[in-house]
Amino acid sequence: MDVLTIILMVIVVIVAVLLSSMIVSNMLSKQMRAIQAMIATSTLETPTKEVTQVKTSEGKKAEESFEKERKKVFQGVNEEEILKKLKQVIDEKVQNVLNEAKKKKERLLMLLDVARGYALGFISEDEYNAFLMKVLSELDEFKRLWLARFPSQNDRDRLNQMISYVARTKLPIEVREKGKEGTVRLSPDEALIRITSNINSALSILDDLIRKRGENPAVTPLEIQLSQEVEKLRKKVEQLEARLQELEAL
Repeated sequence: MDVLTIILMVIVVIVAVLLSSMIVSNMLSKQMRAIQAMIATSTLETPTKEVTQVKTSEGKKAEESFEKERKKVFQGVNEEEILKKLKQVIDEKVQNVLNEAKKKKERLLMLLDVARGYALGFISEDEYNAFLMKVLSELDEFKRLWLARFPSQNDRDRLNQMISYVARTKLPIEVREKGKEGTVRLSPDEALIRITSNINSALSILDDLIRKRGENPAVTPLEIQLSQEVEKLRKKVEQLEARLQELEAL
């Protein structure tokens, strides 16, 4: 075999090796691109699934929360029970006001006793007036309490009249004599008669107010609130049901 033949064989082998290398390289490149594409696709799909799962989980939690709240409201909504409890609360508050009215009656009777002490000389004029101011302050507070429970213009006028009668007992008590100018100061005994008359008039008004409310303590202005509270609960239930239907539709 001559040298030329050997050279040709070597060249052929080298060319064959190069071609094989190129083919193998191309195959490897294609496989690498395919693997990279698969990895990219997997990476994109995974967070999407996670987000979907998170959204689904949040939706279920919200739905469960609304369902629990709806059940809680439905369980608590018993119109008869609500009316019964509110009626009981109102009756208790009204009864408290009536009890307070009876205490104020006792204070007026006590004021009359102090006036008797003044007439007998055991109580000074200043001491009586100081006690009177305290009673008037208590009556003014009682008026606000009464009108908060019984908002009536007639009751307001009657209470103002009652307080006016009591205020007239402030010492000294002076009166005008017919046919004479100026005023005359009443003696302690005469003042006691005038004080007794005014306090009895105030007591009569207070007794009338107590009798007026005593037979039916739960008066209508407060009972109106019962239906309003029930209506609020109904609206709340309707809102929860509408919200639950929206969640179910998602």
